[in-house]
Amino acid sequence: MLDNIINNLKTQLTGELQNKYNLDSGQANRAVDLAKDNLKNEMTNRASNGDFGGIMDVLKGHKGPTESPAVGGAINKYIGDLTTKLGIPETMAKQIAPFVITFIMNKFSSKVTGEGMGQTEILGSLLGGGGVKDAISKGIGNKLGGLFK
Repeated sequence: MLDNIINNLKTQLTGELQNKYNLDSGQANRAVDLAKDNLKNEMTNRASNGDFGGIMDVLKGHKGPTESPAVGGAINKYIGDLTTKLGIPETMAKQIAPFVITFIMNKFSSKVTGEGMGQTEILGSLLGGGGVKDAISKGIGNKLGGLFK
């Protein structure tokens, strides 16, 4: 689902990056791809470790994206990727990263709340069928009191 959301808003987001931060089209396109990779990796890692509550708070609208340690972790890793993989100066990367990640998380949150999705559906959409079983077996099932057993 995250892939679909990002693919649907990629044109808008790359345009924003070009206009606000003067990135060329290639950099803007790659910046969006890196954001998607960072968010997916952070969410997968959090779910695998049974620590998905912070992300759920954001997706359900209980917290803003910048209030979540999980989203903050994705932003910090994304800053590093923007500087090392795209050669964007760190001062600019520190402006771009929160903008892009917050933009994506707000769209993702709107979809989750609009469709009334639960944690199982969100995990399934993020991790895929097999990934959910792996995440559950690595701890999330126990932290949720055996809810998925």
